[in-house]
Amino acid sequence: MRRSKRLGEIIVMALALICLASTHAQTTAPSKPATNENQLPAGVTPKRVSPAEFKKEYALIGMPQTMHSITYLGQRDGRSYINHRSKSVISGKWSDRVIYVDLAELDAKFRDSLPKTEMNAQRKEANPDTVDAAGAEAYAKLKGNRAGEEREFEIAPGMKMTFCWCPAGEFMMGSPPSEKARESREDQVKVTLSKGFWISRTEVTQSQWAAVMGSNPLDGIGPYGKPHPEKNKGPNLPIVGVSWDDAQLFMEKVNANLGSDDGGKMSLPTEAQYEYAARAGETGMYPGGSLDEVAWHDGNSGGYLKPVGTKKANAWGLHDMNGSTWEWVQDCYYEELPGGTDPMAKEIGADRVIRGGCWFKEATRCRLATRSYRWQGASQCFSIGVRIVRNSWPAEITKSAIDPEITGRNVSKVTYQGSSPEKSLEKSFEQIGPKSWTSGEVIYSEVKRNEWNVYLKRAAAVDERVQIDLSQMKIHFRSQGPKEVLPILSASKQLSAAAEAAIEQDRLSNAESAHAQADHGMTNSMGMKLVPITRGKFRMGSQVRAVREVGYQFTERQHEVTLTRDYYLGAFEVTQAQYLKVMGNNPSHFQGDQVNGVDSSNHPVDQVSWEDAVEFCKKLSELPEERAAGRVYRLPTEAEWEYACRAGSNAPFGFGGLELADDYGWFNSNSQGLSQPVGKKEMNAWGLYDMHGNVMEWCSDRAGDYPEGAVSDPTGAKEGINRMIRGGAWLTPAVLGKSGSRAFHFPPDTRSNYVGFRVAVSSPELSK
Repeated sequence: MRRSKRLGEIIVMALALICLASTHAQTTAPSKPATNENQLPAGVTPKRVSPAEFKKEYALIGMPQTMHSITYLGQRDGRSYINHRSKSVISGKWSDRVIYVDLAELDAKFRDSLPKTEMNAQRKEANPDTVDAAGAEAYAKLKGNRAGEEREFEIAPGMKMTFCWCPAGEFMMGSPPSEKARESREDQVKVTLSKGFWISRTEVTQSQWAAVMGSNPLDGIGPYGKPHPEKNKGPNLPIVGVSWDDAQLFMEKVNANLGSDDGGKMSLPTEAQYEYAARAGETGMYPGGSLDEVAWHDGNSGGYLKPVGTKKANAWGLHDMNGSTWEWVQDCYYEELPGGTDPMAKEIGADRVIRGGCWFKEATRCRLATRSYRWQGASQCFSIGVRIVRNSWPAEITKSAIDPEITGRNVSKVTYQGSSPEKSLEKSFEQIGPKSWTSGEVIYSEVKRNEWNVYLKRAAAVDERVQIDLSQMKIHFRSQGPKEVLPILSASKQLSAAAEAAIEQDRLSNAESAHAQADHGMTNSMGMKLVPITRGKFRMGSQVRAVREVGYQFTERQHEVTLTRDYYLGAFEVTQAQYLKVMGNNPSHFQGDQVNGVDSSNHPVDQVSWEDAVEFCKKLSELPEERAAGRVYRLPTEAEWEYACRAGSNAPFGFGGLELADDYGWFNSNSQGLSQPVGKKEMNAWGLYDMHGNVMEWCSDRAGDYPEGAVSDPTGAKEGINRMIRGGAWLTPAVLGKSGSRAFHFPPDTRSNYVGFRVAVSSPELSK
């Protein structure tokens, strides 16, 4: 048993290394950039970085930037240098950040591709800063008199919004190493804000958004085709479900209505402004040291949005800076916090920072230093809202996430992946507009990435002419290096009227089905919540021909599966408390000193074998209340598990793509090296938590290859010893937690601190 456990741990680490290697292999050396000014700026101390970070910056040279200038400086003394100049949106000043890497640390192919230009000596004088007299005059007109002073602005005809003044000042941004639940991306930096600003007292409400934009997005279909809960709709509730791009359009409309007679313009706050305003002089984790007084979080919200301004304000009169909803800020996401004077993170990608935590996040995710990110075009995140500031400097409206200068620039060839190898071919494209191309008689146009999966899923189901285009273009996302964006094009004018009608009917049907399913559910005598899963048909495994999912394994051949019976599945993994109550013992590794003495009763049980899990189901079924109710518990089959995990999605994860993994699962990137309480991440579309990550979950099936063709109610291989485990875990990279991943299977007596389970119940009453 020890040998099998050790073997499992070795497999986990080996697969993690394979994933990292495959990610690295996708990064190709960029073409040789133009070398402009090969001098080290005066007064700047170069910073040594890793080869990976150097490659990341190098890949951005030559990309269109309005607030940044990235220059390859050259080589000297066995080192290679890059200068990244960035312009403050507040002061208009430029600052330099020079990085270098030892040439010996670079792989030979990349090193040989670098220009051999010799870097010149350091400039004796830096360029003088230019003082904007007009900006100083505007600031004098707009400036408040004291911290917390209130002023109203009419954001739309008849709709006023209250703002509070935040004076200029200095603070330490981020969290100290001693802060509980902190993350490495919160390393502290000193920040100086040279100018004060007005910031809205609360988040933008749904009535304020509708007054400016003409409609409330929560009146439409929400995430996963489900209507937004009625409890999350209301004029004084914060607006959610809007993208960063939507917020920019909102600001444009507000600025058009307000004008600039007072010397100001509306924009999103920078990340530095947001934390400075949220702290209002506070240096601890929470305003005033207490979170419950000032924030709505998972411990007091009841799972729904609350009216703005109903919690206590901070020292500067601002409400809901912690909890309530995540809030967009202007900055692009970058692992390091931006420091210095009037900082704003580099515009290097399409991911934007969100701050503040939200109403269904645990308290430690609502700290003053908590930061996360989303793709700026994401409008299906029902936890993200908006707060705005009025500055005395021009608020430049940055380009939208899908930009023809980046993703559509010089697109001439696209690999067309058809429904079979014979239909796959390369097509040539001619650009006929900023976001449109032709190839033969077909007109193609760009779509936003968050719209693509839904569009493709509906369209491909009714018209085989709509397939997936794999573009050769590259775009940078966060710190992962250049990646393929697939796809950026869709065949926009090839659907017939009948196909369009079928797509719309499919959308309405999905929405109705999801809404009906959300109305069901039960809680057993142990307090375990069980979610009904309605029978259906799905594509099980990884998409080999249509979309090659990241982390694809050879045992994941895609095939059609029909589940002919309804069933219930545990909303959560079985917890330590539940296991103890049924079995009389808690075998988990993660308890006591292993979790720093905190209560682990709501952590998933671990160190349980397949045999232990089966015995738990047997004993649970024998409890008098369960026997009277006719409930017989078991482990889910592998097909039942994946069907519920996907929750109607064909994407690699039930929630979409890898970029959202941190919000739906616990992996090695965010788990802090241990299991976490169940239900703290966002649920999937069918109400299930932790289907990705935390602990892997036993299934009933024996391990084996999938069948060749379509099957109904599969139960796994007929022979064999090992049993299947699904879902990824706290110690694996997120890519191994995708819906179709079958990376792990162990002997039935194996016990591990990263393996647990959830229960299933056959559901004859749902099948009637």
